Amino acid sequence: MSKSLGVILIIISFILWIFILGAPFLEISITLKAAIVGIFVVLGEIFFWGGTVLVGKDIVKKYMQCINPIEWINKK
Repeated sequence: MSKSLGVILIIISFILWIFILGAPFLEISITLKAAIVGIFVVLGEIFFWGGTVLVGKDIVKKYMQCINPIEWINKK
């Protein structure tokens, strides 16, 4: 149960980071845009690190190897 919740939290954190890219296109004031981006950054980090704690060290280590460009070069 906790691993699936951890994966869900990590996915939510990525979605929040994607929303940050869309914030400049909102038709609201600049200060409100900055506040929204700040909130999304903080929440994204909280969800990501909370999810990694629930998922476990082994799965996070495998994930980090998958996104490491040096590992891509070494495999070939």
